[in-house]
Amino acid sequence: MTNQLNDFAGISKRDFLQKIGMIGGSAALYTAMTGLEMVHASALKEPPELSTEGKGKKVVILGAGLSGLVTAMELRKKGYKVEIIEARDHAGGRAQSARKGKVIQEIGGERQECNFEHGQYLNIGPWRIPAEHRAVIYYCRELGVELEPMVNKSVHAYYYSEKVEGPLKGKHIRQVEVDVDRAGNVQELLAKAVNSGALDDHFGPEDKERLLEYLTSTGLLDRKELNYRANRARGYNLDSYPGTALDAGALSEPIEMAELLKVKLGTRWATADHPGVMFQAKGGMDQIPFTMEKTLKRGTIKFNSEVTNIQHNDDEVVVTYENTKNGRTTTIKADYIISTIPFSVLNGIENNFSDEIKDALKSATSSPAYKIGLQLTRRFWEEDEMIYGGSSYSDIDGHFQTSYPSSNMFGKQGDVMLANYKFGGGSVELSNATIAERIEHALMCGEKLHPGKFRKHFNGQAISMSWHKDKYSLGGASSYRSNRQRRKHVPNIIKGEKRVIFSGGGVSPYHSAWMTGAIEGAWHMIAEFDKRVAKI
Repeated sequence: MTNQLNDFAGISKRDFLQKIGMIGGSAALYTAMTGLEMVHASALKEPPELSTEGKGKKVVILGAGLSGLVTAMELRKKGYKVEIIEARDHAGGRAQSARKGKVIQEIGGERQECNFEHGQYLNIGPWRIPAEHRAVIYYCRELGVELEPMVNKSVHAYYYSEKVEGPLKGKHIRQVEVDVDRAGNVQELLAKAVNSGALDDHFGPEDKERLLEYLTSTGLLDRKELNYRANRARGYNLDSYPGTALDAGALSEPIEMAELLKVKLGTRWATADHPGVMFQAKGGMDQIPFTMEKTLKRGTIKFNSEVTNIQHNDDEVVVTYENTKNGRTTTIKADYIISTIPFSVLNGIENNFSDEIKDALKSATSSPAYKIGLQLTRRFWEEDEMIYGGSSYSDIDGHFQTSYPSSNMFGKQGDVMLANYKFGGGSVELSNATIAERIEHALMCGEKLHPGKFRKHFNGQAISMSWHKDKYSLGGASSYRSNRQRRKHVPNIIKGEKRVIFSGGGVSPYHSAWMTGAIEGAWHMIAEFDKRVAKI
C-alpha cells in the first residue's frame, strides 16, 4: 500500500474524501468522515385535519390501493359519501401477499395459482417498512395491525461473484468478511497516509490526531504497525470458534485488498431507510389494506370494476366502468373524483383531461419489478449456515437478491424464500420467460449460493410476479424519475383540474415505490381537496 499513499499528496480535504470513496466505496468514505467529525445524525406523522364537512357530497375514489383506502377512511370521518371503484377483486393495489389460492394472471402470461403449504406466503409487493415511514406505522398502530421485525441485513449471508478473475471467482463469501476486510484495508491506507505525513498540507494537526485516534480505536488495525489483520469483528473460522478451557479458537484470515477490489457487490452503502432491522406486517403485508378495508362500510368498494371513461366539467364528474366478470357497463356521477390509479394506467383510460394533465400522465415512467418465491421444506440457511433473515447478493445473470424469511425462525416446516428480487431493466428478460424457466433460473441461482440444498429441499411450489405485466399496475412504481420531469409535471398533477384530484404514490416521487408514498400522497391530496371544496 505504500505506493498508494503518494496518490493523496497535494489534494484538498474534499478531493481526498472523494478519492477514498472511489477506492473503498461509501463505507470507507463514511469511516473517513466519521473520524473527521463530518457526519451528523418524512416529516408526515398523521393525517391532516380537514376543515370542510362532507354534508352528503359524493366523492368517487378510483382505486382501492393504500392511497384510495386512506382517502376513503379520512373523508368518511368528515361526512363525505365515498365510493371506491376497484378493477381487482381485492383491496390493496400492489400491497399483496401470495398464499394458497392466490391467482396471478400477467399480461400475455401463464395463469399461476399459489399452492404454498402450511399457511406460508410471499410478499409479492411491498415487503419492508423502515422506521422513517411513520405514515405506515401510524395506521398499523391505529388499526391494530401487528408488526414484527424484518431482518434486512444478515452478516452471515453471502456475496457471490462469478464475473471476476482470481480466487474469489464463483465463491460465496460471508458479507461480514467482505465488509470488514474492505473497511480494514481502507483504514490501514488512511492511517498510514496520516502517519507518513502525506496529508500534512491539507489536514491540521488536530484533524490528523483525531482521525488517527479513531482509526486505531476500531479494533481492525495493529496499533503499532497500523496494519489490518485478523480480528474479532471479522470473526472466527466456522470450525474454530472459541470453546471451553484454553480453546481460544482461530480467527479467520482477511482477503487481499487487490482481490476485494475486483468484487463489485456490496460496495454501496444502503440508504438510511434500509437499515439492518426493519418491520413487516405479521402474516403478510396484505394485512394492512385488508384491515383498512374493514373500517369502511360494507359495499363501499365496487370490486371487479374497470374504469373505462372519465368525464368532468365545472359542476360534476362522470365515471364509466365495466364489470370484469359479466361485462356490464355502469355510469355514475359524483361531486368529485379522486384518482389513485397509477399514472401509466390512467393514461390509457379515455378522458377529457386538459392537454397539460394528459402530458403529465404520459410523461410518468414505470419501473419494472420482478419477484419469485420458492417453498423449501427445510430451513437449511439457518440450521447449516447461520443465516437468519437478510439477503445474499450475486452478479449471476438475471439475479440480484435472495432474501431469507424473517418470520417463523427456527420453524420445522421450512418456509417460502424470496429466491430472486430484480428491478429495473434487468427484470424484463426474466419476466418474458415461461414459469418453468423462471423457476429453473431461481433454482440455478440458489444452487450457486447454497450448493446441493436448493433443489434438494424445493417442494415444487413457486409463485412469481412481474409488476410491469400486471394490467392494473404496469410497473413496480409509477412516477417521475428526473428532477426536470418532477419540476415540470408534479405541480400540475397536484393542482388537478376542476373537480378532479390526482393522488397515490405518483405525487410522492421520492418514495413512490414505498407504501408510505401512497399514504403520504393521500394525506397531501386530501388536504388539497379540502382547500378545493372550501373555495367551491
